[in-house]
Amino acid sequence: MLEKLEVQPEELHSLVRCPMRLTRLVVLSTTLLAAALLFTTPSKAQSTDDDSSAPRGSVPRSSADRYHSHAQSDGTSVGAEILTRKQVHQTFVSDLNRCCIVVEFAFYPGKGKDQQNLSLDDFALYVSGSDIGTKPEGATLIAASLQKKAGSGPPVAVHGGAGVGYESGTATDPNTGQPTRVHGVYTGTEVHVSDPKPAPGSTDRDRQDMEKELDEKGLPVGKAAAPVSGYLYFSIHDRKKDAKYQLEYNFNGEKLVLPLP
Repeated sequence: MLEKLEVQPEELHSLVRCPMRLTRLVVLSTTLLAAALLFTTPSKAQSTDDDSSAPRGSVPRSSADRYHSHAQSDGTSVGAEILTRKQVHQTFVSDLNRCCIVVEFAFYPGKGKDQQNLSLDDFALYVSGSDIGTKPEGATLIAASLQKKAGSGPPVAVHGGAGVGYESGTATDPNTGQPTRVHGVYTGTEVHVSDPKPAPGSTDRDRQDMEKELDEKGLPVGKAAAPVSGYLYFSIHDRKKDAKYQLEYNFNGEKLVLPLP
């Protein structure tokens, strides 16, 4: 804190008579004031825990027609592309191939148009020839599903084995009533149970890490005034090799259909 600087009346006369001392006093006061402001004013360069301004989604391509499938309505353009299993593996640390089909979607608002609200409820993925669509799911549900699948394996490892041995002892002869030595061969089985270890991706910490990754790379929802893009996660487990898909996007009441081979 800045200390109060006091000058006694008897010293004032000497200060006036000694300009150099007065100058030093002013410089000292200015230095103390600057130091106090430095320690009390928070630095803008300081990092904070609020990462709400961090980039979300993916990087939009130069235009919608740079995606495999694209459409346009009222000056607004959209593009979409389904990721192959290899692309999913390269893009995400989370093993989304176990639970989902991933689609990258990009939105390009028209010039001079009002901001468009992007919502997961506006999307549906259809398998060609089917009238039943699948809605995309958020990061929380997908991460929980992956955690459940990772923890569904056997909790312990069981190992078995068999053994053969030779033993001897004393028994009573039923005819003579006298003790006698006996010998024999025996067989047996053994079962060993190892300590359970959590499977990769099955802990709460794993679920939190997966949820964070999926949330950061997912399509940003909310008002869009500039081009945005990101990933949509559809919980479809049995992805067929030759199946054809199409993404439907509800844009202001108009249905835009984007074929996804």
